[in-house]
Amino acid sequence: MDVVIYTRVSTEDQKEHGFSLQDQERRLREHCRKMGFNIKGHYQDNYSGKDFNRPEFQRLLGDIRSKTVSVSLLICIRMDRFSRNLENSLSMIKTLRSFGVELFCLEQNIDLDSPESIIPYVLNMLLPQVENERRGLNTKQGLRQAKREGRWVARAPKGYMNDKNSKTVVLGKDAQFVKRAFQEVALQIVSVDQIRLELIKEGFKCSKQQFYNLLKNPFYTGYIKIEAWKNEKEEIVKGLHDPLVNEQLFSKVQEIFRKGRMKDVRPSKYNDKFPLRGHLICNQCGNKLTASSSKGRSKHYSYYHCQHGCNERHDAIGANQEFSDFLKSFSISDEVVELYNEILADVFKEKEGTKEENLKSFIEQIKVLTEQQDSLDNRFLKGDLSSEDYNRINKKIKENISSIESKVKELEQQESNLERHLKIGLSIMRNVSYYYEMCDIPIKQKIVGSIFPEKLIFDGKNYRTVRMNSFIELISSKSKGLGGHKRKQVTKSSDLSNMAPPLGLEPRTP
Repeated sequence: MDVVIYTRVSTEDQKEHGFSLQDQERRLREHCRKMGFNIKGHYQDNYSGKDFNRPEFQRLLGDIRSKTVSVSLLICIRMDRFSRNLENSLSMIKTLRSFGVELFCLEQNIDLDSPESIIPYVLNMLLPQVENERRGLNTKQGLRQAKREGRWVARAPKGYMNDKNSKTVVLGKDAQFVKRAFQEVALQIVSVDQIRLELIKEGFKCSKQQFYNLLKNPFYTGYIKIEAWKNEKEEIVKGLHDPLVNEQLFSKVQEIFRKGRMKDVRPSKYNDKFPLRGHLICNQCGNKLTASSSKGRSKHYSYYHCQHGCNERHDAIGANQEFSDFLKSFSISDEVVELYNEILADVFKEKEGTKEENLKSFIEQIKVLTEQQDSLDNRFLKGDLSSEDYNRINKKIKENISSIESKVKELEQQESNLERHLKIGLSIMRNVSYYYEMCDIPIKQKIVGSIFPEKLIFDGKNYRTVRMNSFIELISSKSKGLGGHKRKQVTKSSDLSNMAPPLGLEPRTP
């Protein structure tokens, strides 16, 4: 009789049952020799038995279909070598029979001549599936328990890497990019995707969805999220890995995402036509100007106007353009920038320490740990330590060295906080009009509110205000000569001369 033999093994099979391809092949060939069977082919897979998408089995099926091999029997050691899924097993047996091929198992084989024998035959096919599903269930429960203990048992998220020696998760080469992502999203200067694209230019590889997911992952604060499963609720547990960002920064980023989904703000507040809505007050009565559009004969006209009986009304397009031009007039001299750099350098040096000092500290820590490791080696060679104690202490020292080396690498690659703050801060201050034009309406309103804590008055040509942001007032040449005295807040009965603009914002009123 012409036959083919099939052998299969997987990592789990080798670990739990001691199966090997060599032993299966030996036993099958010995059986065929005793029975006088002619082996026309041997097919073997190193794949899971949960389905038949295995390279060698598919080749076997193709050879049978094309009659490359013409056989009447397919022999394997036992049913679980053939398949670990009852439905798939029955379907494949039916397919093989359609080509005139029967399945024979060296172990657990049952003669189907009797109808009652179908029951144990099906049970033999079902048991591997039960075993496989039980193994999967145990694995899942084990992984969830490992997470509860703070251990990350999967591939490390971006910014971290798996340490094969210590079987822990440590900071990786992308840590600097992930940290910057959180910091820059929290600033709300540009969109989240613009930040991602900028980081990609610098070497960070991350898809759009992956980027959004990592910004919402509590793993970066040192915690592990355990998803809800069956009757178990979702859990957030403290992990054993080092956090990459603090909880305050993470919470701020989550709040930004939540606000992006909220519907508690009236659409009119964020109408693209009215970026100054809420920041302008009436030149006559001092109340806030509202904004609206009206339909003319051929188009809509948009205005900022007063609702308290005054006749003040300004064309929105003209008022918006005048404000943009007004922002362009702000400038910072090189002397001020240089002084600003020196002041910030002193502040950061005092509070955080310089990059060089931090690096020196890390290198000193590595030196101490290396000396400890040398001492440990000497003690072990002298016989003062058992192998168990040596391995335990040596593993801990290596973990500490690896963690510090990751911090050194991150510190060497990334900009210091001082450099980053200077770059972002000075860029905004020197190009405030550019950022204003590029941002969406909510951010434009934040920029206006940051520069002008008090409301603005527009007379149709010029803007003026009671008070500017004290920092911008100090460094900007536009506000040169501004006095520090307080002015009265405008009211219906107040003298408008109290709102006289400070020197530098517009020609002074006589």
